Amino acid sequence: MSAVDASIYAETVTGVLKRKYGPLKYASKLLARAVGTTPRTVQNWLDGTNAPRGAELIRLMQECDELRDEIFRLVEEGKCQKDTGLTSDGAVLAPMQDHRKSIGSVGF
Repeated sequence: MSAVDASIYAETVTGVLKRKYGPLKYASKLLARAVGTTPRTVQNWLDGTNAPRGAELIRLMQECDELRDEIFRLVEEGKCQKDTGLTSDGAVLAPMQDHRKSIGSVGF
């Protein structure tokens, strides 16, 4: 498990989007148009049902400086936790094995 798990990511995105767009009457439609997706998809993000992936996340970060800043904060937090060997709940991370050695001469 990574230092920043899916639930932390989803909560962060939902929180930022609710703060910035939640008070707007047509938030789902406006944000959907801005990032090139459907209002239902945006509503799922606002509700915390789903979180944006890949290109959607990049377009959201281009549209919303607050979200970009929070995602960068999560990245930095993850780097710091990796350097200290701790997860967000204080547990010690197990060292990862390097599986490249076990591939041998498969031709990769």
